[in-house]
Amino acid sequence: MTSPTSSRPKILVTRRQFQDQVDRLNEVSDALVLDRPAPATPDELRAAAAGAHGIFAHITDAVDGAVMDAAGPNLKVIAEFGVGYDNIDVDAASERNIAVGNTPGVLTETAADFGFTMIQAAGRRIAESDRFVRRGEWQWFEPLDLLGVDIFGSTLGIVGFGRIGSAVARRALASGMEVIYVTRSQPENDLGCERVGTLDELLERSDFVSLHCPLTPETNGLIGPDQLKRMKPEASLINTARGPIVNTDALAAALRDGDIAYAALDVTDPEPIPPDHPLVTMENVTIVPHIASATVGTRRKMSEMTVENILATIDGKLPPNCVNADRINWG
Repeated sequence: MTSPTSSRPKILVTRRQFQDQVDRLNEVSDALVLDRPAPATPDELRAAAAGAHGIFAHITDAVDGAVMDAAGPNLKVIAEFGVGYDNIDVDAASERNIAVGNTPGVLTETAADFGFTMIQAAGRRIAESDRFVRRGEWQWFEPLDLLGVDIFGSTLGIVGFGRIGSAVARRALASGMEVIYVTRSQPENDLGCERVGTLDELLERSDFVSLHCPLTPETNGLIGPDQLKRMKPEASLINTARGPIVNTDALAAALRDGDIAYAALDVTDPEPIPPDHPLVTMENVTIVPHIASATVGTRRKMSEMTVENILATIDGKLPPNCVNADRINWG
């Protein structure tokens, strides 16, 4: 752990970060970096936040009103290292006149690349085939072993058609897929994709269902037992958005009972998923550890944008990417 050394503004960085970005913070503030292998506990986070001007937060940090109150009246900004910020109580921050920043746009193409990779991995049973070989079960060529689903000519249903969802659609169209989607906020697209009227229709028609909506009270548990039963038995569910969008127990049951064929998950509920969880033992599941944005270039840009959100507030300005700007009054 590195500690502040003066009375300059204190910035809490909750996990290890690129050193050059910590150095940028240290030019005008004192950065307290929690350089540790696991996220801080709630008690540790509150203690570390005391007196902070800003918090450089990560998805594993539950930044609630208690953390904000522990930081005290100096807290001006909570800057999320990522585009999603459901780990931050934005209402509580707004009530306390604390700006919340994020990093939109920077991870769109990387996340879309990864999302489409997961579609392909599900369709062709890549992780399952890898395990098959590693167990020594590849003894001879069996023409009916490990049959997958063609990507070309299949139907992809996208739930949430924002930056990432539409970028996944472009990749799918280039691979010969038909793309349908549901969205609550985006206008009609110019990609040639079909906007369907209901989630049920999308689930019933799709060979692959890929989730790209934010986690909100409305989308928490969006995919549950009834929705999974509407999917084709040969269909795959891909989740690279947030774990709680899918009812985990219902997904395990659907995979076990053959209601759907496959799942590919970058996110889970809970997260990290326990090693003895039923999904971990299933052959028809691919699970990776929340790595959709995990490239050097993307994570570095995310770090830069998070620092810029913090530095702006030291100059008395709102973050360049402020999700609650309309609720902040610094007069």
